[in-house]
Amino acid sequence: MKPCTPVLIRRSEVDRVTDASLTNSSNVDDRRMEKQTLVTAISLSMSLASLVLLITAIMTDHWYETDTTRHRQNCDQFGPDANEHKNRLMPIYQLPLMDSSNPRRNQALLRAIHVGSREELLENWRSILGMGILETECGRPIFSTYSGLWRKCYYLGKDKDIDNLISKGIAQRCTIIKYHFSQPIRLRNIPLNLTRTIQQDEWHLLHLRRITAGFLGMAAAVLLCGCIVASVSFAWERSLTQHVSGLLFLMAGTFSIISLCTYAANVSYDLARVPPFIYGLPADVEHGYSWSSFCAWLSLGLTVVSGCLCTTFPILSCSSSKAQQGKAAPNASV
Repeated sequence: MKPCTPVLIRRSEVDRVTDASLTNSSNVDDRRMEKQTLVTAISLSMSLASLVLLITAIMTDHWYETDTTRHRQNCDQFGPDANEHKNRLMPIYQLPLMDSSNPRRNQALLRAIHVGSREELLENWRSILGMGILETECGRPIFSTYSGLWRKCYYLGKDKDIDNLISKGIAQRCTIIKYHFSQPIRLRNIPLNLTRTIQQDEWHLLHLRRITAGFLGMAAAVLLCGCIVASVSFAWERSLTQHVSGLLFLMAGTFSIISLCTYAANVSYDLARVPPFIYGLPADVEHGYSWSSFCAWLSLGLTVVSGCLCTTFPILSCSSSKAQQGKAAPNASV
C-alpha cells in the first residue's frame, strides 16, 4: 500500500473561500432586506387605501338603498283605484282618532314630521286601516330612500310627491338614526302583545346598530395603528415591526367582518319585523346594498391581504435564510 500523502491547502485559498462565503451571505441578506422592504411598502400602501375606504364608508350614508320607481309606475298603471295611490300624500297628523285634547300634542302636529313615519303609522293603525290606506300595497306611503350608519334620507328628484312635501316643510328629508336608549313609544291603539313585540325588536335593532358602529370604529383605529407600525418598520427592527403590523391588520379585518355581518343581520331583521304592512317592502320595490357598503367590503379585503403579507413574509424569509446558511456552512468548513 502506498502511504497517504497529506494535502496542503494554502492560506490564501482558505481566505478566498471564507471571503466568498461571507460575500454570498451578505448578498443573501441584502436581497432579503430588499424583498422585505418591498413587501412592507406594498402592504402599507394597501392598508392606507383600506383605511381611506373604511373612513369613506363610515362617513357616507349610502349603505342601503330603496328605489320605489317601478312600484309607483305599477300602481299608476295597474292599480285597482287611481285615488288609492294618492292616499300616501296624506299627512299622518290629519288622520282621525287622534287625541286632540292635549295642547302639547296639538303644537307638535304643527311641526314638520316624516310622512309615513313608522311611529305615526303604528299609533294610528286602526284609523289607517279603516280608511283603506293599507289594504293594498299601493296605498302605503313608500318613497325612495338611502341610509347609512348615522342618517336615513329621502332621494330628491325621483318622486315629485315627496319633493313637494319636503319643500313645503311637511316632511323632513333626513332623520337621525338613534344609538341611545329611549323610553318605549306608547302605542295606544294597538294590542299589548304587538306593542311588546315591537319594543323588543327595537331593542334588538339598537344592539345590532351599536355593535356595527362600535366594531367599525375599532377596526379603523386598529388599522391606523397598523399603518403607523408598518411605517416604523422601515427604520427599526424590520422583521419584528412588520410582523406586529400584520397582526394589527388581521385584527382590524376581524373587527370589520364582525361589523359587516352585524349590519347585514340588522337589515334582514328590520325587513322581517311585524307588522309587515309597516316594516316590510312590496315585491316590486328595488332595495339592496349601495356603494358605501361595497367600500367597506373592499377595505376588508385589502386589510386581510396586507395582514397576510406582513405576517407570513418574516417567517418565510427566516426559514429560507436558515436553509441557505446551512448550505453555505459545509463549503466554509472545507
